[in-house]
Amino acid sequence: MKKKITIIGGGFSSWVAASVFADNGYNIDIFEGKNEFFGSQQITPNGWEALSKLIKLKNIQKQFEPFYNIYIKKLNSKNDLEILYHYNLVEKNFNYGSIERKKLISFFKKNALKNNTIKIINSNVTHIVSNNNYNELIDNKGQIFKTNLMLGSDGIDGVSKEFVVGTNNCIQKRKIYRTVSFKDSAYNLSKTILQVLIHETGYYVIYPTIINNKKATNYIFVPQNSEIEVPMLNNKILNYLIPEDLDWKTTYASFNNGEKTSIYKNGLFLFGDAAFAIPPHIAQAGNQILEDAVYIKKLLNENYDFYEIVNMFVKDRYLKKDMLAKKSKMVGEILNAQNITKYFRDYSLKLNGNNLLDKILSHIWTIESYE
Repeated sequence: MKKKITIIGGGFSSWVAASVFADNGYNIDIFEGKNEFFGSQQITPNGWEALSKLIKLKNIQKQFEPFYNIYIKKLNSKNDLEILYHYNLVEKNFNYGSIERKKLISFFKKNALKNNTIKIINSNVTHIVSNNNYNELIDNKGQIFKTNLMLGSDGIDGVSKEFVVGTNNCIQKRKIYRTVSFKDSAYNLSKTILQVLIHETGYYVIYPTIINNKKATNYIFVPQNSEIEVPMLNNKILNYLIPEDLDWKTTYASFNNGEKTSIYKNGLFLFGDAAFAIPPHIAQAGNQILEDAVYIKKLLNENYDFYEIVNMFVKDRYLKKDMLAKKSKMVGEILNAQNITKYFRDYSLKLNGNNLLDKILSHIWTIESYE
């Protein structure tokens, strides 16, 4: 029996999944549509290990910008920097860094297409109609496609999520600002370092990256609430690291309000952001997609069918995702702590930062063996 699957969506999670299924003999129709990819993906140690099991690392090494240190700093009322904690990644023997999202997707796309079993459909699915023995997909051009097995990876607001979960949306959104700088001064001050800068209205995450084969600096600002905009720092020295003329873009991060939802219905298996909303505070949304792909690859190699994979995935991966979402939310609350809580945070990081971060990160950065 010929193995065939339809993938809805053309982003990172879609092409990661397409690469894994294509390598295991599946014929794939993928609705790629139009996708915009911005900035870089942090590859945490667990993500790096998962990545090594999915593609040849030598193919992406030149595009990987490594981090050797993590600094957590506080911006005081005068916008002067105070170091709260320093975490040495080299001493811990951790691989951590960044890769441009567009470049990372292209590696998985190239790997998937080498199998010659993929048909790309340049449209977006707008409706899914379920019949007894098959599903009908209707795209934005009015075309109708019949399919049985589907992978829905068109994001948290996609038609796949709506089909599986319905209109009872338990997902909440938070405003996140992102931008990139190609200024040498910013890159030289961020090279090999992941910096978390805590401001009274939110916090910055700053790290080096490579965009369009150029050295760059990636910026994220996470405000305390969606009413807050990126602050003006008015500090000449600090503006070398965070230039005043940055073109900030407004994006949105999603997280679950605590309600557990299904990730499967009538042949449609949700994958990536469509399945699990993980807040951005521990940089795990993309890295968990890589871990998920490694898990699915293992099951495919052991000749499990699609339905068995779905059942085992829910059993083995869902609880970990729930734990990560809760832990990420907690980290966000700590970084954006107010009133007296922020003084306890600062004191704890200075006094016992190693133990605190190890307790938070050890389970996150350890990938389970899926050999």
